Amino acid sequence: MTRCLHISLFSIVLVMIFSAGHCQDQLDLYRGNTAYNKGEFETAQEHYNKAIDKNPNSYKGTYNLGNATYKAENFEDAVSHYQQAISSAADNVTKAEAMHNLGNTYLQSSKLEEAIKTYKDALRNNPSADDTRYNLAYAQKLMKQQQKEEQQEEENKDKDDKEQDEEKEDEKKEGEKEDDEKEGDKEEEKDEKGEDEKETDSGEGDEEKDEQEKQQPKPISLTPREAEQMLEAAKNEDQKIQLQLKQKQPSNAKKIEKDW
Repeated sequence: MTRCLHISLFSIVLVMIFSAGHCQDQLDLYRGNTAYNKGEFETAQEHYNKAIDKNPNSYKGTYNLGNATYKAENFEDAVSHYQQAISSAADNVTKAEAMHNLGNTYLQSSKLEEAIKTYKDALRNNPSADDTRYNLAYAQKLMKQQQKEEQQEEENKDKDDKEQDEEKEDEKKEGEKEDDEKEGDKEEEKDEKGEDEKETDSGEGDEEKDEQEKQQPKPISLTPREAEQMLEAAKNEDQKIQLQLKQKQPSNAKKIEKDW
């Protein structure tokens, strides 16, 4: 009898302790909800964390903490809290609620593929969730729009690259054309220079020819009388030269011998 009483008293104490802890957990959740409704999301997170410390498996604690973190735009932590809430959900409906909010978090982070997958998982757990179905359609629409924009950007990039290649090719051809024209001008200038030198040489040759012609003795046209006089003068001149040569010869030549 005494043993049974001790057991009963011990059980009552455990229930009282558990009830006190549960009440404290609920009090922290209540305070967190009050701060959340006032828009005091940092304060709400503090109370929700206290509730989770007292009851780590509390779905409401992790779910509400995810909501407060989401409102504070700390999406990375919100993802972690919602995932914890999903793992502690007691049924498919509550699990779908956490999945719905997790999908919203991915959507806000522009992670469209993750959002679409999470919305689909939520609908598998609760097919009647129309708000989740609406968000899924919206995320899929954004995905198509994003893919279209990426495709358009890729096409524009290809077009720009093609235009740049064509522009470079045109510039190359234009440069080659200018080089050919410059080369042609050089050849033409060279030909003109050669022609000028040829004309100069030809002119100098003509001048030399004229000079040589000037230096050539020209025949003199004489009358018979003038020719006879010139012949007579030439004979007289020749006789004078012969006489002068004879007079230059010594009359008495003496042999001079060296004195050794």
